[in-house]
Amino acid sequence: MALRFLTRMPVPFVKTVDPPPLRDAMWAFPLVGAVVGSITGVALVLAHLARLPDLFCALLALAIAAMITGAFHEDGLADVADGFGGGNTREQRLEIMKDSRIGTFGTLTLIIAVIGRAALLAALLVLSPAAIILLLAGAAAFSRALMVDLIWATRPARHAGLSATAGQPSRNLTLLALAIGGLAAGLTGSYVFSLEAGVLALVAAGVAQEMLRSLAIRKIGGHTGDVCGAGQVMSETAMLAVYAAAVAFR
Repeated sequence: MALRFLTRMPVPFVKTVDPPPLRDAMWAFPLVGAVVGSITGVALVLAHLARLPDLFCALLALAIAAMITGAFHEDGLADVADGFGGGNTREQRLEIMKDSRIGTFGTLTLIIAVIGRAALLAALLVLSPAAIILLLAGAAAFSRALMVDLIWATRPARHAGLSATAGQPSRNLTLLALAIGGLAAGLTGSYVFSLEAGVLALVAAGVAQEMLRSLAIRKIGGHTGDVCGAGQVMSETAMLAVYAAAVAFR
């Protein structure tokens, strides 16, 4: 259920089982993130081994990640930027976020996000292939675990909509998701760099998520599916920034 919700990947046996409610499957979000991050890392490594330019390798990896997820999270980031930047009232912001068209704020935010993430990925190419794959898998896992925490700890901004109809996960499921994602990211960051770098990456992701949570509460009164997607991109980018800095200071 989590794989089907967060990605476009085929789930061959889905028609033969009775899937649980999405809220009960959210503990598996970090597992799906680890799959997406691993594939992204493999694509980045293979392109680098083919001796393609570093920036092209990074952009290719991001493109493959977007194909896997259907640009699910990037769409949320653009909608949040348009709504928060272009609306004057809560109602206007929510209406803008529902609009399928992209505006100036969303376009500019996506450009900055893609270029920024590509630069951070390119900085990791001095590491071993295994280290790159592990770091991207861990970052993708924890950033999706933070989505579960956002849904659990923040009320929905709408009574209808994807985030509201998905339901709120239980406290125990949320803690399980955070434990899985946190261990994946913490262990990989500590293994590749140091314990300090691993912990700092987790803190950076949490700070990015909390900043977005506070902004969403102030702007629209809670979370939406778009806010969750934006949070995933922001928290993952924060972790990649720590890893890129750790490379520079090695």
